[in-house]
Amino acid sequence: MIILRPATATDQKRIVAIIREAHINPTNLRWKRFILAVDDTTGTVVGTGQIKPHDDKSREVASIAVVPAYQRRGVAHQIIERLIADTPGPLYLTCRSPMGKFYEQFGFRAIGVNEMTPYFRRLAKIAGALGFLARDVTLMVMKRESPVKGG
Repeated sequence: MIILRPATATDQKRIVAIIREAHINPTNLRWKRFILAVDDTTGTVVGTGQIKPHDDKSREVASIAVVPAYQRRGVAHQIIERLIADTPGPLYLTCRSPMGKFYEQFGFRAIGVNEMTPYFRRLAKIAGALGFLARDVTLMVMKRESPVKGG
């Protein structure tokens, strides 16, 4: 069974290792912001996720990664649901375009530059200038509004 728990300082090296193995953005990996998925049988950390704050006051669902042996078991789903439940207000994320459909199930939608905060506009501009990825894969910026309560 997988359990979710807040990260501790001793988890920092494992967080970095999982993120690097997943080949995703390795910047701003501060353990205090992370939720970890742990195999309760072995005690092994098998997945990560964080809410990353930006200077423009936007917040990003980031660093979603699951080790290969635990992929396709709903671990990322659990992490994302926890992060969303614990974080009111609008949330953003960036992903490779093929992953857009996955994030739509959590209420995220692709947005254009006109809806992006300054942080994400800069990121989109840099990604475009660098030709972010080959093979017709682009960087998507997505946004999720908080659901209206009682409605």
